[in-house]
Amino acid sequence: MQRWAVIFLMGVGGCAVAPALAQAPVDSAAVCQRAADKLQGLVPQWRDFVMEFKAEASNPSVLALAEEHRQGRLKASFRRHCQREWGAHQAIFVCFSGSVTELGLALCMQKDTNPHGWEYRP
Repeated sequence: MQRWAVIFLMGVGGCAVAPALAQAPVDSAAVCQRAADKLQGLVPQWRDFVMEFKAEASNPSVLALAEEHRQGRLKASFRRHCQREWGAHQAIFVCFSGSVTELGLALCMQKDTNPHGWEYRP
C-alpha cells in the first residue's frame, strides 16, 4: 500500500512540475550554437537536395547557407544571425537545432515552424 502511495505522490508531483518546465526560458545562445553545428554538418546535403529537385528559386536561404559553408564561415555567421533574429524566428532555430537530416532542415521551413517567413541573411 505504501508503494502505491509513493508512486501516486511522485505522479502528482511530476504533473505539478511539468508546466513549470514547459515554460522555462529557452537559452538562445545554446540553441543558436546547436543549430549552427547542425547546419554545418547538413547544409551540403540540403543544398544537393534542393538542386536535385530543381528548387533553387524557392530556396534562396539554402543557397546562401551553402555559400557561407563553402567559404568556411557558416557557423560564426549563422550564430550571429540567429541571435539577431531570435525574437522573430525562435521556432525555426529550435527546429534547426533538433534536425538530424537535410529533410529535417527542409521541414523546418514549413509554416508551423516558420510562421514569419524566415530567410537567411548573413
